[in-house]
Amino acid sequence: MGLPTSTCLKSYCMNTHITIKDIAKALGISTSTVSRALSDAWDVKRETREQVLAMAKKLNYHPNLNAKNLQNKRTGTIGIIIPEFVSSFFPNVVMGIQEVLYQENYHMFITQSNESRNQELDNLRLLREHMVEGIIISTTNEGGNEEAYKELMDNGMPLVFFNRCPKTLAAPKVLIDDCLMAEKAVEHLIETGRRRILHLVGPVNLEVSAMRAQGFSNALSRHGLDPEGKCIPAGIFIKDGQAAMEKLLAEGGQLPDALFCFNDPVAIGAMKALKNARVRVPEDVAIVGFSEGSMATIVEPQLTTVLQPMKEMGRQAAQLLLDQLKATRRQSPRTVCLEATLNIRESSVGK
Repeated sequence: MGLPTSTCLKSYCMNTHITIKDIAKALGISTSTVSRALSDAWDVKRETREQVLAMAKKLNYHPNLNAKNLQNKRTGTIGIIIPEFVSSFFPNVVMGIQEVLYQENYHMFITQSNESRNQELDNLRLLREHMVEGIIISTTNEGGNEEAYKELMDNGMPLVFFNRCPKTLAAPKVLIDDCLMAEKAVEHLIETGRRRILHLVGPVNLEVSAMRAQGFSNALSRHGLDPEGKCIPAGIFIKDGQAAMEKLLAEGGQLPDALFCFNDPVAIGAMKALKNARVRVPEDVAIVGFSEGSMATIVEPQLTTVLQPMKEMGRQAAQLLLDQLKATRRQSPRTVCLEATLNIRESSVGK
């Protein structure tokens, strides 16, 4: 029957794994010629090579990841995708990853999604085209790329997720118990006498946002406080926390006596807005963050926050990936849940 017409080509490529046989059939040449052209062999005419490359691009051809890369030769490279470099959290995780991979003679190909779903897809394509042996990833806050992850895994690419992990995908993951640590953080505020506590919530597409919001609600309910209406949308950056707090201040009315924030940047942004309004921290409003970053002990007052074992998270993610690469058959996905610590400082208890 041959290949479909151009009007059906896009649909065909999305649902079919294109091979060099398809390229050869479309061009009316042998599969060996296609293979040599894709390998940039010296004995293939330039015109033929250009035709093969153009057809490969048109058909969205990618090498079969189930086959051994580069004819049984390892590339020795692991792909890393992180959402951003703004905070110190992700660079610290990457350092942990590097510690383990370096010992195994692997190199890293590091990309960032810039919190963009489309850019994350571009990163996945880039890493696939460079034939990395596996990918370690923390997802963008926009979400929505689960099908792309699944396609890679189905085609033999080992993936490991850390911190921000897709809830519905059966894949190896490294995380902490975000719900439990949020409960501990909020209970600390309650134990210091705070009762009007608000939560500045992270992006709705992140599972960690939902888990921390659930922990916040659990803690309030356990102590007889109503969690209804206490979750305020914020974001992930300093500007998001500042904007959320400025909006609350502009609305007037009674201020909360404590804030539990999605992460440290949001907490620092909220603290900045309060200081600009001459509201004292922690005397008037106590603040607790999450995911202790490098600024937690630099800001004044120093920030109470949940310390995640960042480097250990990276080490565990790297080890999970190496386990997959060394396995002789596909393994059941394993989740590693690490312990975290609540570091209590002046932003919640004063000096």
